[in-house]
Amino acid sequence: MRAAVIAQFLLLTFSLSGGVERFLQPISLDFAKGQRVEKKVSSYISSSFVTHTNSSIDVDSKSENVVLDSLVLQKTLGDLLKHRFQTNGEVVVHLTRKWENLTCHPNFIIKLSSCSPDELNSNCFVKFDIWENGVKAGVFSIPIKILHMEDVYFTNKSIINGEKLSVHSLKSRKVDTLKQYANSVPVGAKLAGYEVSSHLRPDTPLKWNHLSKVTLINKGKVVDVFASGNGIFVTMKGLALEDGVEGSFVRVKNLSSEKEFQAKVLSENSVKVHL
Repeated sequence: MRAAVIAQFLLLTFSLSGGVERFLQPISLDFAKGQRVEKKVSSYISSSFVTHTNSSIDVDSKSENVVLDSLVLQKTLGDLLKHRFQTNGEVVVHLTRKWENLTCHPNFIIKLSSCSPDELNSNCFVKFDIWENGVKAGVFSIPIKILHMEDVYFTNKSIINGEKLSVHSLKSRKVDTLKQYANSVPVGAKLAGYEVSSHLRPDTPLKWNHLSKVTLINKGKVVDVFASGNGIFVTMKGLALEDGVEGSFVRVKNLSSEKEFQAKVLSENSVKVHL
């Protein structure tokens, strides 16, 4: 009996090994002549430095190095500051001190270490490092002048106090928003719900202090209340107890229960509350 059991076990083992064996056939990695195998890996490019392989950089034909001149440095610092402060538009940098050209390896790296003040300002002092083949080649500091060039709105005609803005009343122009055009409204800004709070002449830069939000909900007005939360959606009528602009919160009284609550203004006739 024991011999029969052993015989059945051996037979089962051989049959299983035969079944598994077909899944373990070696995979052929032979490639036809001329074929190429490429390996791709993911990489992270930091916004705090820039690697140069730009054909616009002067190349020293004898040493096959490149020349870092003031124009390349200004363009690079502008790109670095734009990334550092995550700003729109174009950051233009001008050196305010003479820069001596440097001969560098073609794949040199410029890494911005600090900017004082640490914000976009018309006059700044920056410190940066230059790296070559993973080795820090030098530490530099230099005063710079910055222009932040953005497309902003200008009035296309006279606009009176209380008038709502339209595409026909505005035009765009690219200007430096760090000086006289500071606080200007950039092109693309959402202006729905705003009105002009002062008289503006034609060709005037539109600034945020020229605008005020339009009152959408007036005290004493009956509004639609949309309440939602925890899978529940309810609509009801409410009485606005104070004025409110788009996105602001106002006190509202439920007309049925007489209870008061805070609600967010959605439009001229509706508010929203989270249950």
